[in-house]
Amino acid sequence: MIIIFFILGCTSFPSKIKLIDSSASLAFFEVEEKEWRNIFPTEISKLSIDTKNFTELTNVLKSIQYKRGVLAYEDWEVLIPESYLPEIQKFAEKVATNKEPKVYLCIFKLDDILAPNVKILKTSFYILSTKEGLVLLFHEINTNISFQTQYSFEDWVIFQPSPIKPIYRPELWLRDKQHTSLYKEKLAVKNAIYGNVVVFQVPDLIPHPPLFRYPKEDEITIPTEQWKSVPEKLKALEEMRKNQLITDEEYNRKKTELLKEF
Repeated sequence: MIIIFFILGCTSFPSKIKLIDSSASLAFFEVEEKEWRNIFPTEISKLSIDTKNFTELTNVLKSIQYKRGVLAYEDWEVLIPESYLPEIQKFAEKVATNKEPKVYLCIFKLDDILAPNVKILKTSFYILSTKEGLVLLFHEINTNISFQTQYSFEDWVIFQPSPIKPIYRPELWLRDKQHTSLYKEKLAVKNAIYGNVVVFQVPDLIPHPPLFRYPKEDEITIPTEQWKSVPEKLKALEEMRKNQLITDEEYNRKKTELLKEF
């Protein structure tokens, strides 16, 4: 492992993440504090981390399903293969004993049945533990990757950290309706929902009511009582654009609608 890390650390991995454990299909990294606080949503980046709830990791992962079909809305299956869970649990139990809490990154792959040596499905997610629960932030979800020749370990674990942004589509569905929810920023608009961030038993981060999948269009409501005037709406709209919660096109369309209210 030490030799592998020395070779790969110089080429594939940014210095902000460090490979600490791996197998043929799984890799675990330690993430520098400055790095994860920069890439997580603001509210989550301010959390105090703790090792207490790492042992709940596999229970949370078991409850997560992903949308398999592109067209069918309710075509779901388990995201994490059951055969990977024992190794993930072993890792979780190990880091739960660390005196200094850290945030970790897990990357795993699934080989393409028809082309197992040159095609994979890749998933990567951050694991953050607090005294109350866990937060999982998915960077990639079954991303289809093809290689020109037979790939190596170094090829499939290549990772470039980037800020976590909302996924505006139904990628994940949570079966545990007692303890988990998708994350929603404290703004009552569609684009504040992160379909790629799962919260487990962290009361301050769980919306009311909880979100177990990304809502359909007809399920999204915007409480108009929050707005008092058109200028306030325009100011909030500008803030949303600055924070990249809406596109320029959405901004211009909504701005035109608001100006018509004068």
